[in-house]
Amino acid sequence: MKMKLTAVTGILVILLCVLLSGCGTNGSGKDASTDRASGESSQQTNAPKTLDELRRADIGVMTGTNFPEHVKEALPEANTLFYNTVADEVNALKSGKVAAVALDEPVARNVMTQDSAVTVIPEKLKALDYGFIFQKNEAGKVICDKLSEFIVKTKKDGTAESLQKKWFDSADLSAVEAPDQRDLTDKNGTIHLAMTQNPPFAFTRNETACGYDIELFTMFCREYGYALEISDVSADAILSAVQSGKYDSACCGISITEERKESMLFSEANYSGGTVLLVMKDGADQNNGSILMKIKDSFEKTFIREDRWKLFLEGIGTTMLITMLSVLFGTILGFFVFILCRKGNPVANNIADFCMWLVQGMPVVVLLMILYYIVFGQVAISGTIVSIVGFTLIFGTSVFNMIRSGVGAVDKGQTEAAYSLGYTDRQAFYKVVLPQALPHFMPTYKGEITSLIKATAIVGYVAVQDLTKMGDIVRSQTYEAFFPLIAVAIIYFIIAAILTAIVEKIEIRIDPRLRSREDILKGVTEND
Repeated sequence: MKMKLTAVTGILVILLCVLLSGCGTNGSGKDASTDRASGESSQQTNAPKTLDELRRADIGVMTGTNFPEHVKEALPEANTLFYNTVADEVNALKSGKVAAVALDEPVARNVMTQDSAVTVIPEKLKALDYGFIFQKNEAGKVICDKLSEFIVKTKKDGTAESLQKKWFDSADLSAVEAPDQRDLTDKNGTIHLAMTQNPPFAFTRNETACGYDIELFTMFCREYGYALEISDVSADAILSAVQSGKYDSACCGISITEERKESMLFSEANYSGGTVLLVMKDGADQNNGSILMKIKDSFEKTFIREDRWKLFLEGIGTTMLITMLSVLFGTILGFFVFILCRKGNPVANNIADFCMWLVQGMPVVVLLMILYYIVFGQVAISGTIVSIVGFTLIFGTSVFNMIRSGVGAVDKGQTEAAYSLGYTDRQAFYKVVLPQALPHFMPTYKGEITSLIKATAIVGYVAVQDLTKMGDIVRSQTYEAFFPLIAVAIIYFIIAAILTAIVEKIEIRIDPRLRSREDILKGVTEND
């Protein structure tokens, strides 16, 4: 029954979003009652054409970049709004949340090829050089110097210019041939490279890393005898990922600044560009065509094109793996710690209370990043395993508290009665107290599982390609918000419903009050 309700809820949510997407904007793709292009008049309809027209506007910038500083330098009175991905910035622009968004010039050109309703203000906010980053130590310097030597060579022989034309001037990145890494050897070791979704510098296509930075680095590894392992990391964590030593290098159009040079090494600049502002075109019609046609086009780009539905399936598998193992190990951990503390040992209880205070008082994303970049920073361990460890600790603390409260709800007379029947302390707990405690905390246990499923949505910060991260990858390629977000939301509903249904079955088995009379009397002969 609940599964049916979940499906109905999902359909209603989609229909509501369809209506809102079709009716909530005017012909320019902005809210009908608001246009904040200059920050001064809600009646202005012309798109900005110069930086001066945006002097008091809301401008979108990406977290973890230098864009906020560039905007403040050029437009001191402008208000900056932060977003996590390029796709989030573009969707904020198209929905009228901001008047412009700051992007690297090649990235802005790529967005323009995807959406004809946007354009770039010709004047750059700031001219920039881009390069690869390395940890500031001897090992990092060795590879950095070799890469710089290689980049200088590619500039002289025209290879760099050829790659830039290939990736930056293409009208369709899906048609550009991806770099082949199958022939790389580990003669001189393996380089662990971090990237973030920032086409055309770096992006994922058909589960393969592509882009200008990726192909250039692949060519370097081939020439210098390195194997290459690439991980997708969130933009706001990519610098710390290299600083902590988790990765040897990182790319994605990282701008070279004097401040960043203080904490990391930069290679020779592999591209010279700058920061520009992307704005809507005059009279841009975001609602051209029928709603059904827009939905059909969005569905095709989100799921059908390049078999992107496989990304969602892979993300579901990763999310389920993290959730189920965390529930299993967290339950075992919480129960084991409770058994150690059950008799009131002050040392065990103080240690348990301190650990619970530490885990529960820390934001989940901070805990995961500490585990990934610090505790396991120098260990070759995947983000998936780190996520399981982190959520096991979180769920384990919840289970410990649940069992403690459930056992506390059982009258002490039950234990005394068990002793009077000749039960040992262990037998009294497992055969009398625990069975009565389970019904007290099972509803809370069920709710904690649902909370855990939703909490796993942040594992992308530690380079895990879960369901949410896969949705972000699709959005970064299509700049579509509707279907990727709705699909992810509905899938989370379904996963939560399935796991909740399993726990409810267990709950019914252990609580006689929830079982039917026929189940309770099964095997019992009545009126005998």
